[in-house]
Amino acid sequence: MHLPNDTLLQGGKYKIIRFINSGGFGCTYEAEHVMLEMRIAIKEFFIKDFCNRDEKTAHVTVGTQSKKGLVDKLRRKFIDEAKALFRLQHPNIVRVTDVFEENGTAYFVMDYIEGHSLSEIVNQEGPLSEERALKYIRQTADALQYVHEHNRLHLDVKPGNIMINSQDNAILVDFGASKQYDEEDGENTSTLLGKTPGYAPLEQIGNDVVKFMPATDIYALGATLYKLLSGVTPISANLLASGEELEPLPTHVSEATRKAVNAAMQINKKKRPQTISEFISIFNDIQTNEEVTVIGVPNRTKPIAEKEEKKQINGHDYIDLGLSVKWATCNLGASRSTEPGNYYPYGGDWAHEEWGATWRMPTEKDFLELKKECKWEWTVQDELEGYKVTGSNGNSIFLPAGGYRNELTMYCSKNFIINQKIGYYWSISTLANDSERAYYLHLHSSYYGVNWNFKTIRQNIRAVTD
Repeated sequence: MHLPNDTLLQGGKYKIIRFINSGGFGCTYEAEHVMLEMRIAIKEFFIKDFCNRDEKTAHVTVGTQSKKGLVDKLRRKFIDEAKALFRLQHPNIVRVTDVFEENGTAYFVMDYIEGHSLSEIVNQEGPLSEERALKYIRQTADALQYVHEHNRLHLDVKPGNIMINSQDNAILVDFGASKQYDEEDGENTSTLLGKTPGYAPLEQIGNDVVKFMPATDIYALGATLYKLLSGVTPISANLLASGEELEPLPTHVSEATRKAVNAAMQINKKKRPQTISEFISIFNDIQTNEEVTVIGVPNRTKPIAEKEEKKQINGHDYIDLGLSVKWATCNLGASRSTEPGNYYPYGGDWAHEEWGATWRMPTEKDFLELKKECKWEWTVQDELEGYKVTGSNGNSIFLPAGGYRNELTMYCSKNFIINQKIGYYWSISTLANDSERAYYLHLHSSYYGVNWNFKTIRQNIRAVTD
């Protein structure tokens, strides 16, 4: 059914290394970009119930003439979706780099993810710790929120479609069942709906996903969290609707997480959280002896007062956090620590150019040191959310979550996503095997970390000095 190893595509540009797996929509392969000597993944459109392959030529045909119209329609949809995914740029979504037609069918090329799916991890290791499970769910939620911002639903969220890469980050894959929606007319693409038992909500099982409603993906995300914590695949939505109940989560799981799973897996779609922000906010429903945190809204604090008197180099303040480098107290282009500052395209050392030779952009290593050696606290400064980062010596800086720009459009910034601000900060470090991507610091109200991103977007910069 699948292409044999060493098959060449696109005139020898790509070479198949091995067949990985097949699903209802096609076959996935590990492959090589021959000229760049880089591993990639290739997905081939091949509906196994309707398609045949000539063993000698690899040419794909439709088995029966009555299905040709449907297969042609789905192949066009496959190509359109590949084009749409090419425009999605998010560190927790698999990147599509090429699409083409050959052998009577269609293919698209993706990044090869070195790692395992959450399904494989749970099968091998058993239930995950709550901390680990929530990390992956929050990263996947961040990706889904980005997808939803583009009026798209994934419609096949499950542990098998979430890969964990070599940097221990979650990557959402397999958009074969996804749909694009228009604000007025509803769905404007058609597809075979993903209906994985245990993860598909009732409306998806009944083919009633004609209007854009993030709650459909949120059900699947809640079901995925249930699987990670329990090691058990949740029973189908049909059985839940008939009165059967899920097995209880382990006793060590927190009440907030239990509430999140229960809310996401409501049979009635209108009773679920209606946005990713609402779903994530349930995890933050925490009370302390001093004050109550409004769901999804961090505690408001006074501006940070550093213990050490601020020092300057070339007229710009820096703070010693007890690390190998000193960190500036504000972003490039900002006049104070609570302003996002300017948004810079990748290319050159902007800190060096704007602030002088004693300043530079941070490296990946600098960001990792900041993450590992400091205490991080999500807070609000002058109505802008972000992280208070405190070194071992008690000195602190504030990193505002100012979002990012794609040309002139702002994303994930103040007044754009309620209660779910995100920050992006460039490093000077690029990926060793991909000159088109660079490492950056990713700030989210639920987590923070160092990842890579595409050089085509504009991000904030926090300078350092040696």
